[in-house]
Amino acid sequence: MRILFLIITIILCIHPALSQAQELQIGLDLDIGVPQRDFSDQLDRVGVGLGITGAYLFPDTPFMLGLDFGFMNFGKDVREEPLSPTIPDLRVVVENRYNLVSGNLMFRLIPQPQAFRPYVEGLFGFNYFFTETAIVERGSLSGEDKLRDTNFEDIALSYGFGAGLQLRLYQDKVPDREETSPAAVYLTLASRYMLGREAEYLQQGSVIIENGNVTYDISRSKTDMLYFKFGIVISF
Repeated sequence: MRILFLIITIILCIHPALSQAQELQIGLDLDIGVPQRDFSDQLDRVGVGLGITGAYLFPDTPFMLGLDFGFMNFGKDVREEPLSPTIPDLRVVVENRYNLVSGNLMFRLIPQPQAFRPYVEGLFGFNYFFTETAIVERGSLSGEDKLRDTNFEDIALSYGFGAGLQLRLYQDKVPDREETSPAAVYLTLASRYMLGREAEYLQQGSVIIENGNVTYDISRSKTDMLYFKFGIVISF
């Protein structure tokens, strides 16, 4: 908690006094999600995925408001099956994929554009857990799905906080350039701790096929998770 207050103090201290126009940021992240507490007891596996963020910095303030969405995969089961009992010699690859989609309203404290921009943020949103089964053409190099269906899903609210750092890699040197041109590009490093409400979900090995019938070994817990985020932000 002391580190959080220290970062806030730094942001407020280095906030420039000069007038600054509005700023729009669009970011793309590589996300690593580590289940925590009850979630970790049920799901002993790290998730990997992508996140996208859009945010607006209000002029002459350190206040940024935005939306954040992410997709994460927690593994998959792969098996070969005949296409049907009447066509046993035509086999396909069947995959069960265990996924999470998250969405958040984001409130961030960040200094005006400069080379070194630490920030803190608060978030409120949802976790959408879903398991999908897909038929993949065996031996296909593209890995394109031929058929796909969601067979289990649940949703839960989540909220949390985070801190990060934006390091400027590029800055436009031409003044008064068109608004559609990037003003700067930043490397971002961040972490978040999200408190997730209770949800039901499946994980690797949860889809059980026996004698042509399917059953689900359902897990249920709170869904707290620690995120590590690495990415690029484009500022306009």
